[in-house]
Amino acid sequence: MRRRATAAVVAFLGVPVVLASAGTALLNAQAARLRREFDAARGPEGVAQVHRSVVRSDAARGVHDAHGGPASHRSAPPDPHGTASPEAALAVIGDSWVAGTGPADPPALMARGLAALTGADVRLSACARPSARADEVADQVDRVLADPHQARAGELRIAVVSMGTGDVLHPVTGSISLGVLTSALTRLQREGYAVIVLCCPNLSSLPGMRNPLRTVVRRYSRVLAGSQWLAAVAAGALPLSTTRILSGTTRVGLLAPSGHHPSRLGSAQLAAAVLTALADRMDSPRASVPVPEAELEDSGSAAPPAPPPAPHSEDDDL
Repeated sequence: MRRRATAAVVAFLGVPVVLASAGTALLNAQAARLRREFDAARGPEGVAQVHRSVVRSDAARGVHDAHGGPASHRSAPPDPHGTASPEAALAVIGDSWVAGTGPADPPALMARGLAALTGADVRLSACARPSARADEVADQVDRVLADPHQARAGELRIAVVSMGTGDVLHPVTGSISLGVLTSALTRLQREGYAVIVLCCPNLSSLPGMRNPLRTVVRRYSRVLAGSQWLAAVAAGALPLSTTRILSGTTRVGLLAPSGHHPSRLGSAQLAAAVLTALADRMDSPRASVPVPEAELEDSGSAAPPAPPPAPHSEDDDL
């Protein structure tokens, strides 16, 4: 009788332990697979490259190489009378949500919009890299601040910073993420940059995400995004919710099939949200002169950015 009672107690206490162990093993396996997927999208390791270009203000139609190239992609000749308008600077720093060097990627869309908004040529330095972690973002800030391409611009300097995805995937770096962000904001502002922070999106709705990882990632994403928002406000930067920008009734079309970066429409949505925030901060009109469709095709540029989504509950997934 006593043996049966002992066996029942052992079984009663052992089942939760077994279940907890199985749950932990499942969580670790899911997390490892998610990291592998994002790391594969990063490409080979190496020093992050800074992609430089100049966007002309005449209707902001083309992205021109800062070092020459074909006639249609060459910098404008120097003004013989020295009366050229001052140039603006745009630095795009961070992870996959603002990465890319194509004409339909967020950096180029933001640069064209800023040129149209201000009427000034824009010197663009884009060094965002997919799934960049906190230490990589710090390195990107170093490269931007030492970039002579940016140093030649005038007083108008804008920096867009997006970070957090890599720190959610690799939590060991999460503890230093906010410190890196605060340091980056201080250094950029000291050099005259107005900074926009795209807070970490809710990553729990990525394709193939299942519990228990889904619950953990949702909680961690929201905590990190809220902390980034408060840090940006405290530093005098302008925070924007990436989750809100890329959510809504068309959210499926705003993400690439992998879910690791925005789609073409999502890139336009991000650029539109950033430009709207800049227009509000600069008290600039939002009306723009439409560009003929033929000219858009000739320049290889994307369709005009979609308007920012209407506000909705923060509980909506990405």
